[in-house]
Amino acid sequence: MKKKSTTGRRLGLVGCGAIGSLVAELLEKKKSSFKVTALYDARLEAAQLLSKKLKSKPKVCRSLSEVFSVCDWVLEAASIKAAFPAAEASLKKRKPVVMMSTGAFLLHQKQLSQLAKKYKTKIYLPSGALCGLDGLKAARQMGSIKSITITSTKPPRGFSGAPGLTSAQKKSLEKNKSAFYLYQGDVWGAIQRFPANVNVAATTAIASGKPKMLKVRVVADPKATMNQHEIHVEGDFGELTAITRNRPSKMNPRTSALAIQAALALFERLESYVEVGN
Repeated sequence: MKKKSTTGRRLGLVGCGAIGSLVAELLEKKKSSFKVTALYDARLEAAQLLSKKLKSKPKVCRSLSEVFSVCDWVLEAASIKAAFPAAEASLKKRKPVVMMSTGAFLLHQKQLSQLAKKYKTKIYLPSGALCGLDGLKAARQMGSIKSITITSTKPPRGFSGAPGLTSAQKKSLEKNKSAFYLYQGDVWGAIQRFPANVNVAATTAIASGKPKMLKVRVVADPKATMNQHEIHVEGDFGELTAITRNRPSKMNPRTSALAIQAALALFERLESYVEVGN
């Protein structure tokens, strides 16, 4: 398949943790036209370590402004708190930004959307560890959505370090032998309590166009060997159920391996003259 020109594809990576590092390494392995030329992380040693691993030896930057001086695109793979200022600065510099932290986008959707329009610069949100988003976006075109639910189920170790865990829940993660709910509520509460676990819920909320309608359920299951996300939607179009079972990333059990591959698929789509799906 013929690909687009490789000019203007210098990529600055903001966030050199497990997700950002894997995307950078796999882009290089796939010989993508997107070349990682700049690295930035609050932990300087993380950026330095990744730079040594990459053949391209990208520049290790000490500020966002330094990143922008040597890149055309920005890939945000930072924490949910760091994601908004990184995306905001990228748009003001007219650098298209790919946001892995879709929860951060949802929390600041109005501001970021206005900036994108003002500076005529796009924000890209990968589908992450989910299937079914194309159908959900198409369903919006056929009338009203009546209900949306997403249930995310992971092994207990996938919730390690989550700030929203109560002391009782922490004990349950260690001792329970059967599945139990960690959270049932709206998407904003889920993001605050489980910021590293619920990007899928944020992505679903954004794709639906009805974030206030979305009901989020977070489940810990000691018997689970994979991360599972089930979306159920009802509306004028009919009914949609999409279940995705993903193997956790070996480097980061809170993240599904598919989420990393979704970012690679997005970059591949940006390279190609043929696009599949809406």
